[in-house]
Amino acid sequence: MATIQRKNLKNRQKGDSFKAVNFTFTGVDLTAASIQIQFRYNNRQGSVVKDISSGSGITITTPLTGKFSIDAFSPITWQVGSYYYDVEITIAGVVSTYCWGTVLIAQDITQTP
Repeated sequence: MATIQRKNLKNRQKGDSFKAVNFTFTGVDLTAASIQIQFRYNNRQGSVVKDISSGSGITITTPLTGKFSIDAFSPITWQVGSYYYDVEITIAGVVSTYCWGTVLIAQDITQTP
């Protein structure tokens, strides 16, 4: 396996929709894989605010070419601040972390009543 990559996600606004995020891990066959991602507040050991997995928040789009996406969800109700995440993929019982990063949730100015 290659070095764990860092992939920071684009900033998001609290109250907005979390748009889908696409990933590609070249040379990784996801046909029989399971993927899990947790978003944690403020640091790597912070409180889990979202826990998603393949079939429940993650869609494997093209398994043979290592493509999957975090599904869109709405609205973002998380506290304003920084969140850490990583991508763990399990293939044939072997768990590997492929990437990690952060996403900043900023305060929305226009708020829907």
